[in-house]
Amino acid sequence: MPETLPRETHNPTKGWSKGPMTVIIVLVVLIAAFFLAYALVLIL
Repeated sequence: MPETLPRETHNPTKGWSKGPMTVIIVLVVLIAAFFLAYALVLIL
């Protein structure tokens, strides 16, 4: 019975994604690049 649940109005999906998502993606890419470079240094 999904119609009995209250509507989620406190969590807007629009307008949120640009800023924080960009920061999160940049951080993930930087961390992944760091670990990749670290692995390459260990291998070579």
